[in-house]
Amino acid sequence: MKATFALRTGACLAALSIAPAAWADVTAQQVWDAWQSSIATTASGADVTTGDVTTEGATVTVTDFALRSTSDTATVTATIPQIVFAGAADGTVAITPTPQVPIRITYPDGREIALTVSTTGSGITASGTPDDLTYDVTADQYVVSVDKLTSPKGDIAGDMRLTLNGLSGTSRQATGETREISYDVKATSLDLLVDVTPPEAGKLMLSGKIDGLAFAGDSSAPADLDLGDPVAMLGGDFTGKSTLTTGSSAYIFSVAGDMTLDGTATNGPVNVMTSVGEEGVAYDVAVTDLAADVTGSEMPFPFKMTAASYGFGLSAPVAPTDAPAPFSLKLDLTDVAVNDEIWAMVDPTAALPRDPATVRLDLSGAAQLDVALTDPAQMATMGPGFPGKLQDLTLNELTIKAVGASVDGTGQFTFDNTDTTTFPGMPRPDGRIDLTVMGANGLIDKLVAMGLVPADQVMMGRMMLGMFAKDVGNDTLESTIEVKDGQVLANGQRIR
Repeated sequence: MKATFALRTGACLAALSIAPAAWADVTAQQVWDAWQSSIATTASGADVTTGDVTTEGATVTVTDFALRSTSDTATVTATIPQIVFAGAADGTVAITPTPQVPIRITYPDGREIALTVSTTGSGITASGTPDDLTYDVTADQYVVSVDKLTSPKGDIAGDMRLTLNGLSGTSRQATGETREISYDVKATSLDLLVDVTPPEAGKLMLSGKIDGLAFAGDSSAPADLDLGDPVAMLGGDFTGKSTLTTGSSAYIFSVAGDMTLDGTATNGPVNVMTSVGEEGVAYDVAVTDLAADVTGSEMPFPFKMTAASYGFGLSAPVAPTDAPAPFSLKLDLTDVAVNDEIWAMVDPTAALPRDPATVRLDLSGAAQLDVALTDPAQMATMGPGFPGKLQDLTLNELTIKAVGASVDGTGQFTFDNTDTTTFPGMPRPDGRIDLTVMGANGLIDKLVAMGLVPADQVMMGRMMLGMFAKDVGNDTLESTIEVKDGQVLANGQRIR
């Protein structure tokens, strides 16, 4: 219920915030009719009311347009005092909503959020044919400000604003048995400001700027698809992809109260990709040149961190499948480094190498789902374990580099889902993983010298390494862990 309400509310607010042009037609009346139809589709279950609707020549003027959406979690009300749809001689339609649009969100416990969406220098034009429409949108500035925000302990006073500068873009919609949408929107920058005093006392300030935003994508869905139903949206009938890219970003923050905390954070370009389709959902984010610098009254010294890159990727089916479907998981933390003061807490004599650390993981495979992961009722019927059948799993890369040692690995396994007794509770695997460990003995010697590992335990540890790995020289160990016919082998030696 909560997920359904969130999807409906998000779709509704998006339609309001980018102005109703996205569903325009070639005459003012058709624009207004199509806009009402689109709100009914994207905000199913919402109440829509209007004041006067007047027509004068090629212009339709709507006053006091209000949308109210209620669920057991919150009530959202958005009001546009006036919308003017003006037809032009060239067959285009200009849409001009009131520059300020108030939005109010109330919760059963009495909490409330009041927002105002404001635009300056905006222009929205629709053109094309009734079944194939193109919309051009520009705005000097687009501001979302928080006018009121309450917590369980009272009002939060201060200034909260999100400002989009230099907005321009186009979108295109073709309608028929399916609704095809594409869009390409850019902004020169985004400014963020939070400067508030909570009722519990103290103060919070966050200021940030993101340069060069670009948002593009396309989608296709049956015209009668319920966009508020997550099971329907992610069941394969809706397909779409989007990309969000930004330039560099910079942030400053400060927290004052019983303790103080101040800091800065920056990052380089960001690339975010999402997709939805028959094979499921996919998400991928990549960020470069991260840095953070934090000081505080309770901190004996600053905390500084840098990283060359951060990345996370996930793709997986979410609806029931008739056959195994691909999935993947990726994680990338490259060249993560902290300042010497942090190192000194665990290594005051600088015995350990302080080279930047790296962790990379790349998994892929195929699995068949028996239930829809977005349907709580179906998920409730499943017992513990995987909600389907795991066919295969491949470790494309495992890389760990830190404190002068490293681990690298690759491997592949298939799974017999008819046998869940050889390895209780899981399908029987068959395959191998190859590992290379460098610098392990040198690291152990340093940990003993530092007193972090008792010397009398080192012999046992090295004996265990000898059981699972072979020494190939230059403090390098290699190990092959193989699972075959229910047996587990390490370098050919049976250990199960």
